Amino acid sequence: MMRLIALLPIGMSLIASASAAPPGRPVVVELFQSQGCSSCPPADAVLNALADRTDVIALNFAVTYWDQLGWKDTFARRAYTARQWDYAHAGGRGNVSTPQMIVDGRTAIVGNRQAEVDGSIRAGAH
Repeated sequence: MMRLIALLPIGMSLIASASAAPPGRPVVVELFQSQGCSSCPPADAVLNALADRTDVIALNFAVTYWDQLGWKDTFARRAYTARQWDYAHAGGRGNVSTPQMIVDGRTAIVGNRQAEVDGSIRAGAH
């Protein structure tokens, strides 16, 4: 009987920790950029910093629409450009740009504006 009483506090603490609310899910942040975009390196730096966070899934997509200006982006794919246009259409927007971040598939912001990115991530985490 003494063993059972001694294990009771341990068992109760395991039940309490198992029923605690799980931490918030990660926020997905997608950057659409191009090697030919002069505003994109700062956005790349923002995304790289986000990639170190445990509450963010950071994705980087190189788009093709800058290729027509003479600089062929070696990472660009038509599928990435189509993905960005899908977000634009779903959000009722008639244009795309770089550097653009999409936060949790809903919010489109300029990717090199750190404060706006952070605010959108906080809003997406709730």
